[in-house]
Amino acid sequence: MSLPDLFLRPFVAQDANAFASAVNSSLDTLLPWMVWAHAGYQPEEALDWFNFTHIQRSEGRAEEFAIVDADNRLLGGAGIRFASQPDINASLGYWVRSDAQRQGVATFATKQLIALGFNQSDCTTLEILAAADNFASCAVALRCGFTLSGYCHGLIILENGPVNTAIYHLRRA
Repeated sequence: MSLPDLFLRPFVAQDANAFASAVNSSLDTLLPWMVWAHAGYQPEEALDWFNFTHIQRSEGRAEEFAIVDADNRLLGGAGIRFASQPDINASLGYWVRSDAQRQGVATFATKQLIALGFNQSDCTTLEILAAADNFASCAVALRCGFTLSGYCHGLIILENGPVNTAIYHLRRA
């Protein structure tokens, strides 16, 4: 897969089956880090998520995207939650289906979100929170120019409870 063949676009209802399939086929890499992922994830759950993302977009609170290839195959999702106040950072997140990991997909999506975030005139700092043991997600943040600002216990709560959270920041140049 070549990275120019990747795109971010809003989720559409027709993505629901592909989204559920991607989640169910990626439980080995999603379950440790994504509390929303579970065995038997259903298209209806995906539709609920899509509807929520459309509300967030219409209110200017967030942008959530499907990551797709040139054949419109759903590879994962990526989003940005815009800052609601001047002293709060905009926050980025992403996930990639197991069979598309380690191919630059999350890095591509994150770089697109960086551009979108800094296109907002009031956005000066972007943030990525990752479980400290989620080495793949931490590596994406570093590859995209974020710096590790520190750790905090409990910002992320996983199935087994609160975990150490790595906090990454990227400031507008």
